[in-house]
Amino acid sequence: MANKSTAAAASLRTRQLTVCGILCALGVVLMLLGAVTDVLDLTMMMLASLCIAFAVIEIGVKWAWLVWAVTALLCLLLLPSKTIALFYLLGGMYPIAKSAFERLHPVFSWLLKFSMFNTVQLLFILLAQKLLGLSGEGYEFIAADMLFNNVVFLVYDFALTAFITLYLLRLRRRVKLPKLRADDAMNPRKSG
Repeated sequence: MANKSTAAAASLRTRQLTVCGILCALGVVLMLLGAVTDVLDLTMMMLASLCIAFAVIEIGVKWAWLVWAVTALLCLLLLPSKTIALFYLLGGMYPIAKSAFERLHPVFSWLLKFSMFNTVQLLFILLAQKLLGLSGEGYEFIAADMLFNNVVFLVYDFALTAFITLYLLRLRRRVKLPKLRADDAMNPRKSG
């Protein structure tokens, strides 16, 4: 009986790791498309973050952290544009944070979301100037840029929520993935 249980656990970890690898590869491909086109870099980063949201839902937060870390590392190594790779490294884990923040009171949740986003923005600006040698000349209107970016972030958060809701209510039943979590209570599936 212990051998069956050990084999089942190993099989589950193998499926989780496989899905994790596929999500990392998809994230890197999306980021590469954004880096190559240079116009869609932030759009592709937002789409790549859907891989992390999917990981949170289907395989758990621990695996979602792995998807983020591996994707960020591969992006830093492989992408021709290190700027978008750096932004992904700093802010790509947002779907993981969102899943934690939204368990709190809505006021605290939004405060934490915007605090995190603005911290990521400031860190990105500082690191891009220091590490990537980007000049500060483009940041004369930093307050206006940050205000506009906050509006874009708000739209992104609502879009991410809409995607997650669509996936949970409509698409998940049609995808019919094998069991990817050890605890069914966290991953209920409707049969039929």
